[in-house]
Amino acid sequence: MADQNPPESAPPPPPEGAPRGANVGLAMSWAFDRFKANAAAFVGLAAVVTVIQLVQGLGTRPIQNILTDCSNPQTPGQVNACTAAIGVSAVVAIGIGLVFALLAFIAQIGVQRAAIRSTQGVAPTFAEMFTTQYLGRYILFTIVFVILFIVGLALCILPGLFVMFVLQLGPYYILDKGYSVGDAMKASWQAVTRNMSAALLMTVINVLVYFIGGLVFGLLTLVTLPFGALFTSHLYRQFNHEEIV
Repeated sequence: MADQNPPESAPPPPPEGAPRGANVGLAMSWAFDRFKANAAAFVGLAAVVTVIQLVQGLGTRPIQNILTDCSNPQTPGQVNACTAAIGVSAVVAIGIGLVFALLAFIAQIGVQRAAIRSTQGVAPTFAEMFTTQYLGRYILFTIVFVILFIVGLALCILPGLFVMFVLQLGPYYILDKGYSVGDAMKASWQAVTRNMSAALLMTVINVLVYFIGGLVFGLLTLVTLPFGALFTSHLYRQFNHEEIV
Protein backbone atom coordinates (compact mmCIF):
# COMPACT_ATOMS: atom_id res chain seq x y z
CA MET A 1 0.00 0.00 0.00
CA ALA A 2 2.99 2.27 -0.42
CA ASP A 3 2.20 5.57 -2.11
CA GLN A 4 3.66 5.82 -5.58
CA ASN A 5 3.91 9.57 -6.17
CA PRO A 6 4.86 12.49 -3.90
CA PRO A 7 1.85 14.44 -2.64
CA GLU A 8 1.07 17.94 -3.71
CA SER A 9 1.08 20.70 -1.14
CA ALA A 10 -2.09 22.02 0.43
CA PRO A 11 -4.20 24.08 -1.99
CA PRO A 12 -3.75 27.85 -2.15
CA PRO A 13 -6.83 30.01 -1.68
CA PRO A 14 -8.72 30.83 -4.87
CA PRO A 15 -7.34 33.84 -6.77
CA GLU A 16 -8.76 37.24 -6.11
CA GLY A 17 -11.85 37.84 -8.17
CA ALA A 18 -12.40 34.14 -8.90
CA PRO A 19 -16.07 33.18 -8.86
CA ARG A 20 -17.05 31.40 -5.70
CA GLY A 21 -20.43 30.10 -6.80
CA ALA A 22 -20.76 26.45 -7.78
CA ASN A 23 -23.40 25.17 -10.17
CA VAL A 24 -25.03 22.09 -8.67
CA GLY A 25 -27.37 21.67 -11.62
CA LEU A 26 -24.44 21.63 -14.01
CA ALA A 27 -22.75 18.95 -11.88
CA MET A 28 -25.86 16.77 -11.99
CA SER A 29 -26.27 17.21 -15.74
CA TRP A 30 -22.60 16.41 -16.37
CA ALA A 31 -22.77 13.35 -14.10
CA PHE A 32 -25.80 12.01 -16.00
CA ASP A 33 -24.15 12.62 -19.37
CA ARG A 34 -20.79 11.15 -18.36
CA PHE A 35 -22.43 8.10 -16.81
CA LYS A 36 -24.57 7.57 -19.92
CA ALA A 37 -21.51 7.86 -22.17
CA ASN A 38 -19.59 5.28 -20.10
CA ALA A 39 -22.48 3.26 -18.68
CA ALA A 40 -21.01 -0.18 -19.31
CA ALA A 41 -17.70 0.65 -17.64
CA PHE A 42 -19.23 2.40 -14.63
CA VAL A 43 -21.88 -0.29 -14.10
CA GLY A 44 -19.12 -2.88 -14.29
CA LEU A 45 -17.10 -1.06 -11.64
CA ALA A 46 -20.14 -0.63 -9.41
CA ALA A 47 -21.11 -4.28 -9.97
CA VAL A 48 -17.92 -5.37 -8.23
CA VAL A 49 -18.97 -3.43 -5.12
CA THR A 50 -22.55 -4.70 -5.34
CA VAL A 51 -21.54 -8.35 -5.71
CA ILE A 52 -19.12 -8.11 -2.79
CA GLN A 53 -21.83 -6.61 -0.60
CA LEU A 54 -24.33 -9.30 -1.63
CA VAL A 55 -21.82 -12.05 -0.85
CA GLN A 56 -21.12 -10.37 2.49
CA GLY A 57 -24.83 -10.44 3.29
CA LEU A 58 -25.12 -14.12 2.34
CA GLY A 59 -22.03 -14.97 4.39
CA THR A 60 -23.45 -13.42 7.54
CA ARG A 61 -26.97 -14.81 7.08
CA PRO A 62 -26.32 -18.04 9.05
CA ILE A 63 -25.74 -16.08 12.25
CA GLN A 64 -29.04 -14.27 11.68
CA ASN A 65 -30.83 -17.58 11.24
CA ILE A 66 -29.26 -18.97 14.41
CA LEU A 67 -30.26 -15.88 16.38
CA THR A 68 -33.82 -16.30 15.13
CA ASP A 69 -33.91 -20.00 15.97
CA CYS A 70 -32.39 -19.41 19.40
CA SER A 71 -34.53 -16.42 20.33
CA ASN A 72 -36.53 -18.54 22.79
CA PRO A 73 -34.77 -21.81 23.79
CA GLN A 74 -37.01 -24.05 25.91
CA THR A 75 -34.62 -26.48 27.61
CA PRO A 76 -31.12 -26.32 29.16
CA GLY A 77 -29.89 -28.46 26.27
CA GLN A 78 -31.23 -25.99 23.73
CA VAL A 79 -29.68 -23.12 25.67
CA ASN A 80 -26.25 -24.78 25.64
CA ALA A 81 -26.52 -25.73 21.97
CA CYS A 82 -27.56 -22.22 21.00
CA THR A 83 -24.78 -20.63 23.03
CA ALA A 84 -22.16 -22.80 21.34
CA ALA A 85 -23.65 -22.23 17.86
CA ILE A 86 -23.87 -18.50 18.34
CA GLY A 87 -20.29 -18.33 19.58
CA VAL A 88 -18.82 -20.18 16.59
CA SER A 89 -21.07 -18.50 14.06
CA ALA A 90 -20.35 -15.06 15.46
CA VAL A 91 -16.61 -15.53 14.98
CA VAL A 92 -17.12 -16.79 11.43
CA ALA A 93 -19.62 -14.06 10.57
CA ILE A 94 -17.38 -11.31 11.95
CA GLY A 95 -14.43 -12.67 9.98
CA ILE A 96 -16.43 -12.87 6.77
CA GLY A 97 -17.92 -9.43 7.36
CA LEU A 98 -14.54 -7.78 7.90
CA VAL A 99 -12.96 -9.40 4.84
CA PHE A 100 -15.78 -8.47 2.50
CA ALA A 101 -16.18 -5.00 4.01
CA LEU A 102 -12.51 -4.36 3.23
CA LEU A 103 -12.93 -5.68 -0.31
CA ALA A 104 -16.02 -3.52 -0.87
CA PHE A 105 -14.19 -0.51 0.57
CA ILE A 106 -11.27 -0.95 -1.83
CA ALA A 107 -13.59 -1.57 -4.78
CA GLN A 108 -15.54 1.59 -3.97
CA ILE A 109 -12.29 3.57 -4.06
CA GLY A 110 -11.92 2.35 -7.65
CA VAL A 111 -15.26 3.93 -8.55
CA GLN A 112 -14.17 7.22 -6.97
CA ARG A 113 -10.84 7.16 -8.83
CA ALA A 114 -12.65 6.55 -12.12
CA ALA A 115 -15.06 9.42 -11.44
CA ILE A 116 -12.25 11.84 -10.57
CA ARG A 117 -10.32 10.91 -13.71
CA SER A 118 -13.49 11.35 -15.76
CA THR A 119 -13.39 15.05 -14.93
CA GLN A 120 -10.04 15.06 -16.76
CA GLY A 121 -11.46 13.31 -19.80
CA VAL A 122 -10.07 9.86 -18.93
CA ALA A 123 -12.39 6.92 -19.68
CA PRO A 124 -13.11 4.61 -16.71
CA THR A 125 -11.32 1.24 -16.61
CA PHE A 126 -10.98 -1.64 -14.17
CA ALA A 127 -7.35 -0.59 -13.66
CA GLU A 128 -8.69 1.95 -11.16
CA MET A 129 -9.49 -0.94 -8.80
CA PHE A 130 -6.05 -2.49 -8.93
CA THR A 131 -3.84 0.48 -8.14
CA THR A 132 -2.66 1.08 -4.59
CA GLN A 133 -1.67 4.68 -5.21
CA TYR A 134 -2.45 6.71 -2.08
CA LEU A 135 -4.38 3.76 -0.62
CA GLY A 136 -2.50 4.00 2.68
CA ARG A 137 -3.41 7.67 3.10
CA TYR A 138 -7.01 6.96 2.13
CA ILE A 139 -7.36 4.22 4.74
CA LEU A 140 -5.68 6.35 7.41
CA PHE A 141 -7.98 9.26 6.57
CA THR A 142 -11.00 6.96 6.85
CA ILE A 143 -9.89 5.71 10.27
CA VAL A 144 -9.38 9.26 11.58
CA PHE A 145 -12.66 10.36 10.00
CA VAL A 146 -14.61 7.53 11.64
CA ILE A 147 -13.07 8.26 15.04
CA LEU A 148 -13.93 11.96 14.78
CA PHE A 149 -17.42 11.12 13.54
CA ILE A 150 -18.10 8.72 16.44
CA VAL A 151 -16.77 11.20 18.98
CA GLY A 152 -18.93 13.88 17.41
CA LEU A 153 -22.02 11.68 17.60
CA ALA A 154 -21.30 11.08 21.28
CA LEU A 155 -21.32 14.86 21.77
CA CYS A 156 -25.04 15.32 21.07
CA ILE A 157 -24.99 14.02 17.46
CA LEU A 158 -24.71 17.40 15.69
CA PRO A 159 -20.90 17.62 15.99
CA GLY A 160 -20.68 14.22 14.28
CA LEU A 161 -22.85 15.38 11.40
CA PHE A 162 -20.73 18.53 11.16
CA VAL A 163 -17.56 16.43 10.90
CA MET A 164 -19.12 14.34 8.15
CA PHE A 165 -20.18 17.48 6.29
CA VAL A 166 -16.94 19.48 6.35
CA LEU A 167 -14.59 16.52 5.77
CA GLN A 168 -16.56 14.74 3.04
CA LEU A 169 -14.22 15.85 0.23
CA GLY A 170 -11.06 14.67 1.99
CA PRO A 171 -10.92 11.36 0.08
CA TYR A 172 -11.07 13.22 -3.23
CA TYR A 173 -8.06 15.36 -2.32
CA ILE A 174 -6.13 12.23 -1.38
CA LEU A 175 -7.01 10.24 -4.50
CA ASP A 176 -6.62 13.19 -6.87
CA LYS A 177 -3.67 15.09 -5.42
CA GLY A 178 -2.07 12.74 -2.92
CA TYR A 179 -2.56 15.03 0.07
CA SER A 180 -1.64 13.90 3.55
CA VAL A 181 -4.49 13.24 5.98
CA GLY A 182 -4.09 16.64 7.63
CA ASP A 183 -3.87 18.54 4.33
CA ALA A 184 -6.89 16.65 2.96
CA MET A 185 -8.95 17.59 6.01
CA LYS A 186 -7.89 21.21 5.77
CA ALA A 187 -8.60 21.35 2.03
CA SER A 188 -12.04 19.77 2.47
CA TRP A 189 -12.89 22.18 5.27
CA GLN A 190 -11.89 25.16 3.11
CA ALA A 191 -13.72 23.93 0.00
CA VAL A 192 -16.94 23.17 1.88
CA THR A 193 -17.03 26.33 3.99
CA ARG A 194 -16.26 28.54 0.97
CA ASN A 195 -19.12 26.95 -0.96
CA MET A 196 -21.57 26.34 1.85
CA SER A 197 -24.83 26.46 -0.11
CA ALA A 198 -23.60 24.21 -2.91
CA ALA A 199 -21.98 21.85 -0.40
CA LEU A 200 -25.25 21.52 1.53
CA LEU A 201 -27.11 20.70 -1.69
CA MET A 202 -24.37 18.24 -2.64
CA THR A 203 -24.72 16.49 0.72
CA VAL A 204 -28.51 16.27 0.54
CA ILE A 205 -28.44 14.94 -3.03
CA ASN A 206 -25.77 12.38 -2.18
CA VAL A 207 -27.75 11.16 0.84
CA LEU A 208 -30.83 10.71 -1.38
CA VAL A 209 -28.77 9.01 -4.09
CA TYR A 210 -27.21 6.50 -1.67
CA PHE A 211 -30.58 5.90 0.03
CA ILE A 212 -32.10 5.03 -3.35
CA GLY A 213 -29.10 2.79 -4.02
CA GLY A 214 -30.01 0.70 -1.00
CA LEU A 215 -33.41 -0.19 -2.44
CA VAL A 216 -34.21 -3.35 -4.43
CA PHE A 217 -31.62 -5.45 -2.58
CA GLY A 218 -28.94 -2.84 -3.31
CA LEU A 219 -29.08 -3.42 -7.07
CA LEU A 220 -29.72 0.27 -7.75
CA THR A 221 -26.18 0.84 -6.45
CA LEU A 222 -25.08 -0.14 -9.96
CA VAL A 223 -26.30 3.31 -11.04
CA THR A 224 -26.32 5.43 -7.90
CA LEU A 225 -22.75 4.69 -6.78
CA PRO A 226 -21.05 5.92 -9.98
CA PHE A 227 -23.51 8.79 -10.37
CA GLY A 228 -22.82 10.01 -6.83
CA ALA A 229 -19.07 9.79 -7.37
CA LEU A 230 -19.29 11.65 -10.71
CA PHE A 231 -21.56 14.32 -9.24
CA THR A 232 -19.27 14.89 -6.26
CA SER A 233 -16.14 14.89 -8.45
CA HIS A 234 -17.58 17.62 -10.65
CA LEU A 235 -18.39 19.83 -7.65
CA TYR A 236 -14.99 19.04 -6.18
CA ARG A 237 -13.43 20.50 -9.33
CA GLN A 238 -15.75 23.49 -9.24
CA PHE A 239 -14.93 24.22 -5.61
CA ASN A 240 -11.24 24.28 -6.54
CA HIS A 241 -11.75 26.37 -9.69
CA GLU A 242 -10.25 23.62 -11.82
CA GLU A 243 -10.98 22.79 -15.43
CA ILE A 244 -13.43 20.00 -16.15
CA VAL A 245 -13.17 18.17 -19.46
